[in-house]
Amino acid sequence: MTTTPPDRSGSTFVVTGGTGGLGYFTAERLAATGARVVLTARDVDRGVRAIDSIRWHVPRARVEAVALDLTDPASVRRAAGEIADLAGPAGLDALVLNAGTTTPPRERTLTAAGLELTAATNVVGHAALTGHLWPSLTAATRAHPARVVGLGSLATRIVPFDADALVADHAYRPFRTYALSKHAVHAFVLELARRTATADVAVDVEALLAHPGYAVDALSPVRPGIVAPGRFERLPFAQGKHEGARPTLRAVLDTTLRSGAFIGPRWTTRGAPVPTTPVTSSGSREAGAAVWELLDRWTGGALPPLVPAPTR
Repeated sequence: MTTTPPDRSGSTFVVTGGTGGLGYFTAERLAATGARVVLTARDVDRGVRAIDSIRWHVPRARVEAVALDLTDPASVRRAAGEIADLAGPAGLDALVLNAGTTTPPRERTLTAAGLELTAATNVVGHAALTGHLWPSLTAATRAHPARVVGLGSLATRIVPFDADALVADHAYRPFRTYALSKHAVHAFVLELARRTATADVAVDVEALLAHPGYAVDALSPVRPGIVAPGRFERLPFAQGKHEGARPTLRAVLDTTLRSGAFIGPRWTTRGAPVPTTPVTSSGSREAGAAVWELLDRWTGGALPPLVPAPTR
């Protein structure tokens, strides 16, 4: 994909957590394609600031915000309804599952629905949102298939995947919990790719993964009230969050990619976005089936209505 954004006028893209960091830069650059961009925000004021900033940097940008708390099933349903209304009959062209937490609480914390907070934020809410928006993603015939893009993490290379640990209520460790939630994102998105590819009726949706490498605010452009680079983390193997957004942008916009692709920085932590591979433990069919079953239960059956992929 070239550095000049393609013309995607007439498309509608959704970016969860578009009020800061990776999500903000993803939304800003998608707006430069001429597409309509819907960003979600837990904080309405931050949503307004993000919209104003995008319009400042991308004149005539078409951008709107929808309130969304991924840990609240009712909020996920409401947000999905608003997004579907905004998209209209033409439907969505891409859903970027970007929002999440990288710093879990020191003590194990449950949501009002009884789910561990980090998993609820990083994967369960997104899985439910994908299911609720499935009619919009499959709404109409397009020049290119609609895409669901999940955000992975290098943390999955440090902590091995264990499906049982996703439901454990003991031995809580924040970083391990974060890494497991990202394994679950990998498994969910790759299983979604398998199930859409093997559906009895053709499904015009592709599922892809992207990871930002080691992306930090300290090396990012200033966006007042949104991104304020500090003096720390100016490391030679790091990159700014505007660069960390490039794999996601390629996963959304590069039409030569196929469902199931995983895009990350060339040099693992930084560099141009190139195809890579997930760790085996969360990229396997077994992991996909196990995580899909868990998410189906945790979302109350809200996942996309797709039959299991063949095991061989």
